Amino acid sequence: MRLVRRVFCCFLAILTICLCLVSCQTEETPSASSISCRSLTWGVGGKLPEAKDFVESMPDGYTVKFAENYAFSNLGTYSLSLVFSDERGKETVREVELRLILDEQPPSLTGVSDLSVCVGDGISYRAGVEAKDNCDAPVTLKIDSSAVNTAAEGQYPVVYTATDGAGNVTTVAVTVYVYLQAVTEEMLWVAIDRLITANIPSEGSAEKQVRAIYQYVYDSIKYTSHSDKSDWVRAAYEGIRTGQGDCYTYFALSKAFLTRLGIEHMDVQRTKGIVTERHYWNYVNIGTQDAPRWYHLDACHILGEPKPFGCLLTDAQIAAFSAQRTDSDGVSNYFYAYDSAAYPTSDTKIITSTFYDD
Repeated sequence: MRLVRRVFCCFLAILTICLCLVSCQTEETPSASSISCRSLTWGVGGKLPEAKDFVESMPDGYTVKFAENYAFSNLGTYSLSLVFSDERGKETVREVELRLILDEQPPSLTGVSDLSVCVGDGISYRAGVEAKDNCDAPVTLKIDSSAVNTAAEGQYPVVYTATDGAGNVTTVAVTVYVYLQAVTEEMLWVAIDRLITANIPSEGSAEKQVRAIYQYVYDSIKYTSHSDKSDWVRAAYEGIRTGQGDCYTYFALSKAFLTRLGIEHMDVQRTKGIVTERHYWNYVNIGTQDAPRWYHLDACHILGEPKPFGCLLTDAQIAAFSAQRTDSDGVSNYFYAYDSAAYPTSDTKIITSTFYDD
């Protein structure tokens, strides 16, 4: 009987130990497996990465350090060991790589644009803004909005500055427009309807109406180098109210006329990144749905081009103009560069002669 009891006690003890081991392994395995690391590309010239910079995630209570004091004296790729320790001192090792390069590429800033608010409104300067770099070191983003006064109507400069780990800098300047009141479509339509009655023929072809739109917009807006591009309704209304603006204002006011008159049209924008300057214009159908006749409409004052240049041009005409016009660096084919595949092909008949026609 005593022997049976001893065997039973030994069995219970062994079972307890086994259960304890299984329990410990169950706790440790998912914790260690949840450690996630990444390799890094880093530009020399700034602060080198710490062990924690290689970690994407690790369990609470864990710490991380390098397995040794690494020395990085040359450009190239280094293999490193990271040692993770839990609260009980149990260690887990992960291998990563560090690629050191000579970084001379500045970071990029996306989502930075002019902003518009009404008097007394708050401004979210960082909403939608992202700074990216070719290396993994953190990018510092600073926003200088010290000149903005949201208590008074006006135009105020704001400067975004992104600095990467190697000290490369990108700076983008925008404008904050502070208005006394919000602009609704209803407000714009009231103003546009008055202008249509006074300046646009109620009878005649769509071409006749579009030419009248071009003439009014071209003549009534004085060109300036800046405008609020956050809202075409606001831009069109401000063009009417102030009588000035840039290409976006000419585009927006033309769009307002076309919309109100029911003339089919599309918005066109120069492909971003070709040159720093943006450009906007309209694409209009002066035909019908069954027999469309698409032409480009650009009522903006284009330096060196007499009126009515820009009024109902074909694809070939704007391509010929772009081919000969160069920017400050002598680069051509940029002015009317856009994603033509996203638009129907224009009519080929020339109805507005230009200097660039064959």
